[in-house]
Amino acid sequence: MAAGPTALHALGDTFRRLAEAATGGAVEIRVFPSGTLGQEREVVQQLQEGLVDFMVSGTAIWGSVAPKLQVFDFPFLWRDWGHVHGVVDGRVGREAADYLEAAVRVRPLAWGDSFGFRQVVTRSREVRQPGQLAGLKLRTIQSPIYVKAVELMGASPTPMAFGEVYTSLQTGVIDGYEHDASTTLQQRFFEVARFMARTRHIAGVLGLFASTVGLARLPPGLRPRLEEAALEAAARQRSIGDREDRTATDRLSELGMKVSEIDRGAFLGAAEELWRTQAREMDAAAWLGAALG
Repeated sequence: MAAGPTALHALGDTFRRLAEAATGGAVEIRVFPSGTLGQEREVVQQLQEGLVDFMVSGTAIWGSVAPKLQVFDFPFLWRDWGHVHGVVDGRVGREAADYLEAAVRVRPLAWGDSFGFRQVVTRSREVRQPGQLAGLKLRTIQSPIYVKAVELMGASPTPMAFGEVYTSLQTGVIDGYEHDASTTLQQRFFEVARFMARTRHIAGVLGLFASTVGLARLPPGLRPRLEEAALEAAARQRSIGDREDRTATDRLSELGMKVSEIDRGAFLGAAEELWRTQAREMDAAAWLGAALG
């Protein structure tokens, strides 16, 4: 994402400031926004190899290498951010961190929030009813569960790197995409897309992911300070999420984007079947059970 008031940059840059202060300058962190180090999949690999020390991203990009993590991105699972926090800050979040470390040599030091749930945004077709999503080519994250989420809503998923979204909208390669209002505003997607349907289909859990190769290079005593800084950074980032979502949605309306509500209930039956099927296949039924309470 771009630098500025975006969810990823707010988490990463707050961590930078707190970590440098907590270590008395012994650790210096440089933040690279706007895809400077490559597309997400490339940075995932760099993190695993220890070429990059930290990555702030959504959980979705990790689904291809650590499938169980896709539970966090099940469509229509989360009621609100309080529901999300109650799960990821407890046993499930700790088990997910252990799982990632064992599977891919990466450990989330803290869980953060997207600045709002994900919505469907379209170039030229207004969507007010669930059936109107049929046939639309929607860009989504290169993640199996995101592809299934778009299919569940009746649209045609087009997995694509984030950096390609603007030009693909501009040229008509895609009819729309799914993301939150804050990202839509900060990336200026409103210049090439006119309608938002508030589906609130995925929360978009974020993580501050650390390379265990990089952590192993730290002098003794520094890791606990970085872990504390990560948790504080996530707490601060979460505290502004609701405000950023409301502000961005209002601003998009002012800029001419038409924002519509849509009946989420129409998708719940199919979503529940998807959760249970996928959780069994991923051996993540216990995590789903915790989310369902």
